[in-house]
Amino acid sequence: MDYKQQLLKEHSRANTDAIAKAIGNNAVEFKKIIDIIYNEKAPLPQRASWLLSTINDKHPDLLLPYISLFISSIKKIKIDGIKRNMLAVLASNKISKNLQGKLVNLCFDFLLSSDETVAVKVYAMQAIANIAKHHPELENELKAAIEDQLPKTTAAFHARAKRVLKGFSF
Repeated sequence: MDYKQQLLKEHSRANTDAIAKAIGNNAVEFKKIIDIIYNEKAPLPQRASWLLSTINDKHPDLLLPYISLFISSIKKIKIDGIKRNMLAVLASNKISKNLQGKLVNLCFDFLLSSDETVAVKVYAMQAIANIAKHHPELENELKAAIEDQLPKTTAAFHARAKRVLKGFSF
């Protein structure tokens, strides 16, 4: 399949699912999507990044080699949709101990930034919460960051914040 052509053809869930099915569990084919995200011009990277969650749901092992890349590059990504899709993957995968500190710092920056979208903040909050379950020393800092953001955000943020906070014993 010519992924670039297919991504430009239509931006829909059905098209994303068709591309994901064509990729299957093939690491070589999935690398082509990563290359599109990092090397092509809009709108290809945004559309290709939409595949990350779909592939993560079906074949999470395909994303594991890229976790470090996502963490090291996400701060430079200017397109919210790509950032959101990468954070969704980072929030739903186990992060190795050697990358947890860097991810937590990045996610606190995203969570507390007035420039980030609610979706980016929500996934950043979830990524921190997942790591904080194994590092209780982060719980109070996370709670403080969430409480700082509550008056500034939307119902979607409030809903996720409530769920995240419920998972800890403050």
